[in-house]
Amino acid sequence: MIRSQLSLLFKVARIESWLGWVFCFGFGSIFLGLPSPERIVIVLLAFSFATASIFILNQYFDREEDRENATKSSLPLASGKITPRTALILSLSLIISCLFLVFFVNTSLASLFLVYLALWIAYSIPPFRLKSVPIIDFVVSGVGAGLLPFLMGASLSSQSNVSISLILASAIPLMLAHSSGHILQALGDYEADHKTGVQTFIVKYGRKKGIITMGFLSLITGLLPSIYAAFGLLPSSYFLLFFLPLPLCVPIARRYIITIKNPTAENVVSLQKAARKYGIVIMAVVGAYVLVGKILGL
Repeated sequence: MIRSQLSLLFKVARIESWLGWVFCFGFGSIFLGLPSPERIVIVLLAFSFATASIFILNQYFDREEDRENATKSSLPLASGKITPRTALILSLSLIISCLFLVFFVNTSLASLFLVYLALWIAYSIPPFRLKSVPIIDFVVSGVGAGLLPFLMGASLSSQSNVSISLILASAIPLMLAHSSGHILQALGDYEADHKTGVQTFIVKYGRKKGIITMGFLSLITGLLPSIYAAFGLLPSSYFLLFFLPLPLCVPIARRYIITIKNPTAENVVSLQKAARKYGIVIMAVVGAYVLVGKILGL
């Protein structure tokens, strides 16, 4: 009984969908130096509570649309395994727990967490419903899943003389990557969103333009670190990091070419699977490289 309830809790939190968000938080945490383990664990827990609450709230407002989505119809709220009232109580409880932990560690972190929560709540709930505003939908994803988690992690550093331009330059590739990932997710939701009248970027401009935009953002994401290195904006020790993920990008690029030639639902799903599979490995490689470099003082 307890095991099934825990399984349902993990499913409604959709943890597998925000691994990239955790990566941005973790990358920010070690970007300026290694914080104390207990500090990073507590703030990571607070971040996880906040993110889980956001995903639960999103499902609450999307439950009707999710019932029309073949992939999401089995989600706890859409399938009726969790009632809307229970979901709201759970989401609110997680938000309260998150803020309690944040204030316990450092009250200066509260503003970032509040902005993070407010942005994603506005993404889901009427009358804002930013997910239904074309272009704004994937921009919000870039800021909310890339920039803000990175800043939350970076705020754990004790350094006070850090250049804001360096922080933003480091966060921009993360923002673009998450904007690209959002478009890829929306491509898979096209039929359900179109049927239920959710005016996403993909619904308004079509799959073809969505795939092109996603590819452009992904290309810029990959090129930016090399551009930074060429202008001496990144340490030479990070130069190898640009080449390590390249072999893992090849299978994704192949699926992308197939999809842009024939943007069917089946090809979009194949592209999503390839991006998820190899994207996790890429994040692991990048994260491990940077972490080892920080430990060794490189």
